[in-house]
Amino acid sequence: MKTQSKHWILGAAIIGVIALGQTAYAAQDPLMLPEQEGLQVISEIQAKITVESPNWEVKQVVDTFANYGQDHSKQLYELQTHQVISAGQLDVINALYYMNVRKNFYIESHRWKKDSYGRKVLNSLYADYQNYLNSHRYVSANEVDAYKEEFLGILARHAEKVHNDELRTYMNEMVIFGLEQAMKDHNPSVQEYKGK
Repeated sequence: MKTQSKHWILGAAIIGVIALGQTAYAAQDPLMLPEQEGLQVISEIQAKITVESPNWEVKQVVDTFANYGQDHSKQLYELQTHQVISAGQLDVINALYYMNVRKNFYIESHRWKKDSYGRKVLNSLYADYQNYLNSHRYVSANEVDAYKEEFLGILARHAEKVHNDELRTYMNEMVIFGLEQAMKDHNPSVQEYKGK
Protein backbone atom coordinates (compact mmCIF):
# COMPACT_ATOMS: atom_id res chain seq x y z
CA MET A 1 0.00 0.00 0.00
CA LYS A 2 2.81 2.41 0.89
CA THR A 3 4.55 1.71 -2.45
CA GLN A 4 1.37 2.52 -4.39
CA SER A 5 0.96 5.80 -2.46
CA LYS A 6 4.56 6.76 -3.17
CA HIS A 7 4.11 6.04 -6.90
CA TRP A 8 0.85 7.99 -6.96
CA ILE A 9 2.45 10.98 -5.20
CA LEU A 10 5.50 10.81 -7.47
CA GLY A 11 3.25 10.64 -10.56
CA ALA A 12 1.18 13.60 -9.36
CA ALA A 13 4.35 15.61 -8.68
CA ILE A 14 5.70 14.90 -12.19
CA ILE A 15 2.41 15.91 -13.79
CA GLY A 16 2.37 19.08 -11.67
CA VAL A 17 5.90 20.03 -12.77
CA ILE A 18 5.03 19.41 -16.45
CA ALA A 19 1.81 21.44 -16.15
CA LEU A 20 3.65 24.28 -14.41
CA GLY A 21 6.32 24.31 -17.12
CA GLN A 22 3.71 24.39 -19.91
CA THR A 23 1.75 27.16 -18.17
CA ALA A 24 4.89 29.27 -17.79
CA TYR A 25 5.71 28.74 -21.50
CA ALA A 26 2.15 29.56 -22.57
CA ALA A 27 2.14 32.76 -20.50
CA GLN A 28 5.36 33.99 -22.10
CA ASP A 29 4.64 36.67 -24.70
CA PRO A 30 7.18 36.34 -27.53
CA LEU A 31 6.62 39.99 -28.42
CA MET A 32 7.70 41.02 -24.91
CA LEU A 33 11.07 39.32 -25.22
CA PRO A 34 14.11 41.18 -26.56
CA GLU A 35 14.54 41.03 -30.32
CA GLN A 36 15.90 37.68 -31.38
CA GLU A 37 18.97 37.58 -33.57
CA GLY A 38 18.90 36.02 -37.00
CA LEU A 39 15.27 36.71 -37.89
CA GLN A 40 14.75 35.32 -41.36
CA VAL A 41 12.56 36.42 -44.22
CA ILE A 42 9.24 34.54 -44.37
CA SER A 43 9.37 31.57 -46.72
CA GLU A 44 6.81 30.89 -49.48
CA ILE A 45 5.19 28.16 -47.37
CA GLN A 46 4.87 30.47 -44.34
CA ALA A 47 3.48 33.29 -46.48
CA LYS A 48 0.45 31.15 -47.41
CA ILE A 49 -0.55 30.72 -43.77
CA THR A 50 0.58 34.08 -42.39
CA VAL A 51 -1.49 37.21 -41.83
CA GLU A 52 -1.06 39.25 -45.00
CA SER A 53 0.65 42.58 -44.47
CA PRO A 54 -0.25 44.87 -46.09
CA ASN A 55 -3.67 43.27 -46.36
CA TRP A 56 -6.58 44.29 -48.61
CA GLU A 57 -7.95 46.69 -45.98
CA VAL A 58 -4.63 48.56 -45.72
CA LYS A 59 -4.47 48.82 -49.52
CA GLN A 60 -8.03 50.17 -49.61
CA VAL A 61 -7.46 52.80 -46.91
CA VAL A 62 -4.17 53.95 -48.50
CA ASP A 63 -6.01 54.37 -51.80
CA THR A 64 -8.80 56.34 -50.09
CA PHE A 65 -6.31 58.49 -48.15
CA ALA A 66 -4.36 59.39 -51.31
CA ASN A 67 -7.59 60.37 -53.11
CA TYR A 68 -8.80 62.26 -50.03
CA GLY A 69 -5.60 64.31 -50.07
CA GLN A 70 -6.09 65.14 -53.74
CA ASP A 71 -9.69 66.24 -53.24
CA HIS A 72 -8.89 69.05 -50.81
CA SER A 73 -5.19 69.74 -51.41
CA LYS A 74 -5.75 73.44 -52.16
CA GLN A 75 -7.51 74.15 -48.85
CA LEU A 76 -5.78 76.03 -46.06
CA TYR A 77 -6.54 75.72 -42.36
CA GLU A 78 -5.92 78.01 -39.42
CA LEU A 79 -4.90 76.57 -36.07
CA GLN A 80 -5.70 78.14 -32.69
CA THR A 81 -2.17 79.56 -32.73
CA HIS A 82 -3.19 81.48 -35.90
CA GLN A 83 -0.72 79.41 -37.88
CA VAL A 84 -2.00 78.67 -41.39
CA ILE A 85 -1.24 75.22 -42.76
CA SER A 86 -2.17 73.33 -45.90
CA ALA A 87 -4.61 70.42 -45.98
CA GLY A 88 -1.66 68.13 -46.74
CA GLN A 89 0.17 69.26 -43.62
CA LEU A 90 -2.96 68.75 -41.55
CA ASP A 91 -3.49 65.26 -43.02
CA VAL A 92 0.09 64.29 -42.15
CA ILE A 93 -0.16 65.67 -38.60
CA ASN A 94 -3.42 63.78 -38.02
CA ALA A 95 -2.28 60.50 -39.62
CA LEU A 96 0.91 60.42 -37.56
CA TYR A 97 -0.95 61.39 -34.39
CA TYR A 98 -3.45 58.55 -34.75
CA MET A 99 -0.80 56.01 -35.81
CA ASN A 100 1.09 56.93 -32.66
CA VAL A 101 -2.08 56.54 -30.56
CA ARG A 102 -2.62 53.00 -31.87
CA LYS A 103 1.08 52.09 -31.54
CA ASN A 104 1.14 53.27 -27.93
CA PHE A 105 -2.10 51.42 -27.19
CA TYR A 106 -0.46 48.12 -28.19
CA ILE A 107 2.76 48.89 -26.31
CA GLU A 108 1.03 49.95 -23.10
CA SER A 109 -1.69 47.30 -23.08
CA HIS A 110 0.97 44.57 -23.41
CA ARG A 111 3.37 46.35 -21.03
CA TRP A 112 6.24 45.87 -23.46
CA LYS A 113 9.59 47.00 -22.14
CA LYS A 114 11.97 49.25 -24.11
CA ASP A 115 13.86 46.29 -25.58
CA SER A 116 10.73 44.22 -26.37
CA TYR A 117 10.57 42.85 -29.89
CA GLY A 118 6.99 44.06 -30.46
CA ARG A 119 7.81 47.57 -29.30
CA LYS A 120 10.92 47.80 -31.49
CA VAL A 121 9.05 46.65 -34.59
CA LEU A 122 6.15 49.09 -34.14
CA ASN A 123 8.46 52.00 -33.27
CA SER A 124 10.59 51.32 -36.33
CA LEU A 125 7.52 51.13 -38.59
CA TYR A 126 6.18 54.38 -37.14
CA ALA A 127 9.54 56.14 -37.60
CA ASP A 128 9.62 55.17 -41.29
CA TYR A 129 6.08 56.47 -41.81
CA GLN A 130 6.96 59.66 -39.95
CA ASN A 131 9.89 60.28 -42.31
CA TYR A 132 7.88 59.39 -45.39
CA LEU A 133 4.76 61.39 -44.59
CA ASN A 134 6.71 64.46 -43.49
CA SER A 135 8.48 64.50 -46.85
CA HIS A 136 5.21 63.90 -48.80
CA ARG A 137 2.81 66.53 -47.43
CA TYR A 138 1.62 67.32 -50.91
CA VAL A 139 1.38 64.73 -53.67
CA SER A 140 0.76 65.97 -57.19
CA ALA A 141 -1.90 64.17 -59.23
CA ASN A 142 0.63 62.48 -61.52
CA GLU A 143 2.51 61.01 -58.50
CA VAL A 144 -0.44 59.47 -56.63
CA ASP A 145 0.22 55.90 -57.83
CA ALA A 146 3.90 56.10 -56.88
CA TYR A 147 2.90 57.55 -53.48
CA LYS A 148 0.53 54.64 -52.77
CA GLU A 149 3.11 52.08 -53.89
CA GLU A 150 5.85 53.58 -51.70
CA PHE A 151 3.45 53.89 -48.73
CA LEU A 152 2.49 50.21 -48.97
CA GLY A 153 6.13 49.27 -49.62
CA ILE A 154 7.14 50.56 -46.19
CA LEU A 155 4.72 48.18 -44.48
CA ALA A 156 5.67 45.29 -46.78
CA ARG A 157 9.41 45.72 -46.02
CA HIS A 158 8.80 45.70 -42.27
CA ALA A 159 6.36 42.77 -42.42
CA GLU A 160 8.85 40.72 -44.47
CA LYS A 161 10.93 40.21 -41.31
CA VAL A 162 8.04 39.55 -38.90
CA HIS A 163 6.91 35.94 -38.33
CA ASN A 164 4.41 36.67 -35.58
CA ASP A 165 0.81 36.93 -36.86
CA GLU A 166 -0.33 39.00 -33.88
CA LEU A 167 2.36 41.60 -34.58
CA ARG A 168 1.61 41.60 -38.33
CA THR A 169 -2.03 42.32 -37.45
CA TYR A 170 -0.95 45.21 -35.19
CA MET A 171 1.17 46.64 -38.01
CA ASN A 172 -1.81 46.57 -40.39
CA GLU A 173 -4.15 48.05 -37.78
CA MET A 174 -1.74 50.85 -36.88
CA VAL A 175 -1.82 52.06 -40.50
CA ILE A 176 -5.57 51.53 -40.97
CA PHE A 177 -6.47 53.34 -37.75
CA GLY A 178 -4.06 56.21 -38.41
CA LEU A 179 -5.34 56.96 -41.91
CA GLU A 180 -9.04 56.37 -41.19
CA GLN A 181 -9.02 58.62 -38.15
CA ALA A 182 -7.04 61.31 -39.97
CA MET A 183 -9.79 61.48 -42.59
CA LYS A 184 -12.52 61.59 -39.90
CA ASP A 185 -10.80 64.13 -37.66
CA HIS A 186 -12.98 67.19 -37.08
CA ASN A 187 -11.05 69.14 -34.49
CA PRO A 188 -13.16 72.23 -33.72
CA SER A 189 -10.00 74.25 -33.00
CA VAL A 190 -8.89 73.85 -36.64
CA GLN A 191 -10.86 76.13 -38.93
CA GLU A 192 -10.79 76.56 -42.68
CA TYR A 193 -8.70 79.65 -43.47
CA LYS A 194 -10.82 82.43 -44.92
CA GLY A 195 -8.00 84.86 -45.65
CA LYS A 196 -7.64 88.41 -44.40
